[in-house]
Amino acid sequence: MGAIGAITLSAACTILPQPTHELTTETPDYDANVSARIRILTGNGAGGAFFRPGEACYKGLFERDDNKVVVGDGFWSAWKYSSRSITIGMPASPRKWMTVDGLEFKDLIREYVVPAGKPLTVAMTVSSSAGNYHSSCTPPATTFAPEPGQDYDIFMNNEGRRCWVEVRRIDGHGIDELTVQKLAPKCDASPK
Repeated sequence: MGAIGAITLSAACTILPQPTHELTTETPDYDANVSARIRILTGNGAGGAFFRPGEACYKGLFERDDNKVVVGDGFWSAWKYSSRSITIGMPASPRKWMTVDGLEFKDLIREYVVPAGKPLTVAMTVSSSAGNYHSSCTPPATTFAPEPGQDYDIFMNNEGRRCWVEVRRIDGHGIDELTVQKLAPKCDASPK
């Protein structure tokens, strides 16, 4: 892209209205003795995320999976010029870009109550295009067991040409600890 293209793109980004960010606040049942809470960052049209509560394995993207929770508004959301976040009362993230006020473009956050002490498998992907340039990254699915009463930020991190699912335990009072995860194996095929 030449200098004129870069200037035009920059001007368009400042002149065009930014996508709208909708916020829904929910109050699901949450028992800190048997549950944990997770916040996942993804985006409409640029990425995808899903998790499998109570499972230490993943299924293929197009396999039937009744345990999979898709984070986002589905396939058609890629064409919406907006995003919708759902919060449930977790403490603020220490990462500005994982707060409602810090979201960029069509990014969104979703917060969920999940069973504690049981495996949780997370898979994420991201892709972007600009002109003739295209990039994408789909790290291996990972699994960890959330602890009772704890809160976790989950997002895709990257460095150079590498990306990975990162899970960090947070508490709103300064704790921001990396959580150990394992690579999740593919689930065994279901008998027919």
